[in-house]
This record gives sequence, C-alpha cells and structure tokens, in this order.
Amino acid sequence: MSTSTITFDLDTVPADDRDRVAALIPDPRVAGTYVHRFIDGLEDFEWFDVAVEERENVLLVGPTGSSKTTVFRAYAAAHGLPYYRLDCNAAMDPGVIVGRTGFLPDGTAGWIDGDMTLVARYGGVIVIEESNMAHPRITAAWHQLTDVARRLSIPEAGETIQLGRGGIGEPQPTLVGTTFNDRYQGTVRLNEAFANRFAMPFDWDYERAVEEQLMTSTTLLDVADSVRSMAEIRSPLSTNMLMEFERHAARLGMVRAATLFVNHFAKDERGPVGRALDANSAIIARELGLNAPPVVTAEDIGPVDEDEDDD
Repeated sequence: MSTSTITFDLDTVPADDRDRVAALIPDPRVAGTYVHRFIDGLEDFEWFDVAVEERENVLLVGPTGSSKTTVFRAYAAAHGLPYYRLDCNAAMDPGVIVGRTGFLPDGTAGWIDGDMTLVARYGGVIVIEESNMAHPRITAAWHQLTDVARRLSIPEAGETIQLGRGGIGEPQPTLVGTTFNDRYQGTVRLNEAFANRFAMPFDWDYERAVEEQLMTSTTLLDVADSVRSMAEIRSPLSTNMLMEFERHAARLGMVRAATLFVNHFAKDERGPVGRALDANSAIIARELGLNAPPVVTAEDIGPVDEDEDDD
C-alpha cells in the first residue's frame, strides 16, 4: 500500500473559489472501495505519486469497464484532491470547458472559471476521458496543459495559468491523465504530439486478480475469460457487467440475471454467451449461495435470430 504524503491544502484556495473547489473533492469512501492493481511490483497509486512528483502525465489504454477512470477518481479521493473528468466527443467546445464570461457575485461582468480550469489553477486531478474521440483541433488546445511547462491559456481572460500554482502559498499537487479505448468504432487516431506528452503510458485491460476481489463466483470469472477470448464476440464484457450479474442473480434469480447479462451483447453474439452460461450456471449458483439453483437453458434466454439487424 502506498505511503504517499501527497495532500491538498484547501486553505491555499482564495475564499471566493474555495466552496467550488471543495465540491470537486471526491468522497473518501471512493478510495476505500477501490481495488488496487500492481504493475511491475508497484501499486497503481505509487505510479501516480511518481507522476505527481515528477510533473508527468499518465495515459491509460484499455476496454470499457476496466476501471481506467475509476483509478484516477479513487486516487483523488485518497489524497483529498479536487477531481475533474472531461468527457470527449467530436462536438466539444473548448470554451465551454475552460469557462465563460458572466456576472460575478458583485454584479459586474467578468471571467468565470470552468471546473477544469479551477482544478488546473489550484491543483488536483484532471482526466481527459476517451481522448481519441475528440477532434485533433481540440487535443491541440491541450498541448500546453500537458507539456513540460504545464500551462493553460485563457485568451478570453487575457491570462495564462500554471497548473497548481494559482492559490496562496505553495503550489499544490496536480496530475493530468487521459484514457482511451482503442476498440471503439468512430474514434480518431490520437494526435501524436498529444500522445507524446504522456510519460507514463499503461495498458489497462481487465485484470483477473482485481475481479477476484470484487466477485464471489470464480466460475463466473472463468466464463468471462472464455467469452472474452471468443473471436466472434466483439462486445465488451466489463467487470461491472459481472458484478451486476451477481447482484441480479441474488435478487431476481439465475434465469433473469442471465437474460439481462446476454442482452448486453449484440444479437448475433448472444448464442455463444448464453451457451457459456448454460454450461456453468448450476456451479455459479452454488458459489453464490443460491437455494435450489435453476439451470439456465437456451430456452430460458430465448431464441436468437442471428440474421436480424442489430439496430
């Protein structure tokens, strides 16, 4: 477990912005429920500590539901750091994200920081989520944010801020990270100049050791491993889907849990997924402590028209 001394001093934030910044600090319980993973002998948070201390950026590449975003939020919660998540899409407007001109508390017009700018100004964790879904003209605007100088230009306010140095007293710890899923359709290739600014790139796939701490049924994890290895399955099988299955099985029974589970997949994928559950449902039910476990059959899941359009 990390013994980091990285902390955030809320008193360094000017009074006018203190409440807004405080509201961006995640609940500490988020960190308490997070399951760590180890990379080359170091805990994930220890890698992040080094990134903060060396003023380096972190890049996580992996499928949906593999805790890419969760690890950043949990890290912020563990250290009491303000946290901002920027969700990317092709229609993003940098001006909306950075801030806007509006009326100040005293009734005069002036610049109002967006939440991302607040974190950049006073310190904390900024996560650029699914950055390969943003147009290159957008990622180009973040080059200063992620380069060695670590600055954010606000032309509308006539200001350039340095990350974590906008408060009173000592600079505050700041971490910039980005995530993306290279399996998504409709994404663009990550801008090479932007990608080069992330000194700590990690492959962040589903991890059995993490899932074993979150799940009760090891047989369900075996089924997940099998489904993920099937060439004909394109849809992701996230850790959250497995956790949902166990909750639904306890509340609704195995048959209904299986129906909800297979419905996450494309219609031409449901047959193989249903058969994988069918072969193991009795064992899974016993591992979950269910009484008189029903066996899931293809009839329970329902017919699958493999020629039907997915739309």
